Amino acid sequence: MTQSALARKTIGTLGLTGAGISASSPVTVVAGGIVATYASTGVAGLPLAVVLLGGALLLLTVGYLALAARTGQAATFYGVLADGLGRAAGVSGAFVAVVAYTAIQVSLYGLFGAVVAASVGGPWWVWAAVGWAVVAIAGLRQVTAGTRIIASVLVCQLAVLALLVATAVTNPAGGQLAVAGFAPSALLVDGWGGVLALSIAAFIGIESPTTYAEEARTGRAVATAVRAGVIAAAIGYALCAWAIGVAVGPDQLGDPAAMAGQPWQILADRYGPILPAVAGLILAAGIVTAMIALHAVSARYLFALGRDRVVPTVFAATTTAGAPVGGSLAQTSVAGAVIAGTAWIDADPMLLFTSLSSLAAVAIVALLTTTSVAAICAGVRDRGRDSTPNAWWTFGVGPALGTAAGACLLVVVVGNLHLMLGVTADSSLRHVIPACVVLAALAGLVWATVLRYRQPAVYAAIGAGRPDPLTVPDRRLAPLEL
Repeated sequence: MTQSALARKTIGTLGLTGAGISASSPVTVVAGGIVATYASTGVAGLPLAVVLLGGALLLLTVGYLALAARTGQAATFYGVLADGLGRAAGVSGAFVAVVAYTAIQVSLYGLFGAVVAASVGGPWWVWAAVGWAVVAIAGLRQVTAGTRIIASVLVCQLAVLALLVATAVTNPAGGQLAVAGFAPSALLVDGWGGVLALSIAAFIGIESPTTYAEEARTGRAVATAVRAGVIAAAIGYALCAWAIGVAVGPDQLGDPAAMAGQPWQILADRYGPILPAVAGLILAAGIVTAMIALHAVSARYLFALGRDRVVPTVFAATTTAGAPVGGSLAQTSVAGAVIAGTAWIDADPMLLFTSLSSLAAVAIVALLTTTSVAAICAGVRDRGRDSTPNAWWTFGVGPALGTAAGACLLVVVVGNLHLMLGVTADSSLRHVIPACVVLAALAGLVWATVLRYRQPAVYAAIGAGRPDPLTVPDRRLAPLEL
C-alpha cells in the first residue's frame, strides 16, 4: 500500500468491453432471467423487449459518456453528477452508486451458492464462501490479471450461448422457424410492463467500463466499450430469447413445467446430459467473474471517494500494482458479513439475489436518468463555450431523449417490482427497494452538507480528484529509465 493511484494505461477496448458484458453474466441472464421471464409472463415478445431496452440504454448513455469523458473519474456517477448538477448531487449519486454496485455484487453470492449447491449438494453458504474467497483474492490483483480471467470465462459463455441458439433454431417446435418474437403484437399484450421490468436487470453493469477511465489506454476506448457492450448485449440476449421461444414453442412459454430445466434441456435433447453439465459449470464460473467485475467497480468508487476525502482516506490505498486495496477489502468485508448474516438467520439465498439485484436495477436506472438531466444542465451552462463536436446531440437532444426513456423505464420497473421480487402485488417488500434508493440519496445530500460547513476545502474539491499523469507513471513505461 505504498501509493494512492490506479495503474494507468493498462486496459484496452476489448478488456473494457469484456468487463462490462461479464458484469451482467450472459449465461446467468439467459438461463435465469430470460427463462424466468417467459415462465412468469408467457409474453412471446421478450426478444423485441430486449431490443427496445438496448435502444433506451443507448440513449441513456449519451449524456453519461459525454460527461464521463470530461471528468475521467473512477467513480463515474460521482464525477458526472458533480459536474452537471453540483457537488452535493455528486456525493448523493456516489452513495446511491456504491449501494447499487455493492447490492448487485453481493446478490450474486446467494445465486452462486444456490446454483452450486443444487448441482453438487452441500449448504449454499459454503459455496458462497468459496466464491467470496476467490473474489477477495482477485480484487487485490492488478486489473489486467482480472480481465484475463473474465475474458476467458466470457469466451466460454458466448460459445455455449452460440451453440444454444444454433441448436434451437435448427430444431424449432412444430418444425417451423418463426420470427414472431420480434413482432410488436407479441409484446403489446397483458404483462408487457413486467417483461420490461424483469429484463432491465440483464443490462446492469454494462455501463461500468467508465469506472476504469483512469486505467484505460485511451479515453475513446471507454466510450467504445460501453456502446459496444450495450449493442452486443441487446443483440445477443434478443437472439437467445428468440431461440428459446422457437425451441419451446409460443404456446408453452408461460407453462412453468415446459420451462423447467430450460435452456439446458434444449441441449440435452440434442447432445445428451454431458453438455448441459458443462454449461452448468460455465454458469457457475460466469457468476464468479461477474462478482469479480462488480467487486472491482465498487472498490474503485470507494477509492475515488477516499482520494477526494469524501470518505476516510484509507479507502484510497492501493497496492504497488495499482489495485484499490482499501475499497477492495471494504467490499470483501461487506460481502462476508451479508453471507454470514443470511446463513445465520437461515434465509433463502435466492431471496438475497432477487431483492438486492432489484435494488441495483432501480438505482442504476435512476442514476442514468439523473445523469441525462445533468448533461442537459451542463450543456445549458456551457453553451457558447463548449467546443465539443456534436455538442447539440451529446449535451442536448441525446440526453433529453435519454431522460424521457429513463423516466418511463423507472416507472415501469418500480410499478412491477413485485414481479422482480417474486411477491404479491400488495406486498410491502416492493416499497422497500425505492425507499432504500431514496435513503441512500438523502444520506449523500446530508453528508455533502456536513462537508460543506465542516470541511469546506474538501467540499470545494469534490469531483476534481484526478491523478496528475506526471506523478503517476504509465505501467507500460515503468521499466524505462531516464
